[in-house]
Amino acid sequence: MKNNLKTTLTEREYEIFIFVVKGFTTTKIADELSLKSNTISTIKKNVHNKLGTNSDIELFKLAYKNSLVNL
Repeated sequence: MKNNLKTTLTEREYEIFIFVVKGFTTTKIADELSLKSNTISTIKKNVHNKLGTNSDIELFKLAYKNSLVNL
């Protein structure tokens, strides 16, 4: 699934996905990338839709399952 995540998500969506699973808030991601919070929220919605998740916790579980993060 690791490679599948990269092919399922756009480069920007994958970048946001990684920020989210690292625990960054929407505001912090927006600050880091010099984007508006609304833009980040929209991208996060797209990520959730594409990956079939409903929460950031589910994104973290998915990332952990695919060895994208370590505890």
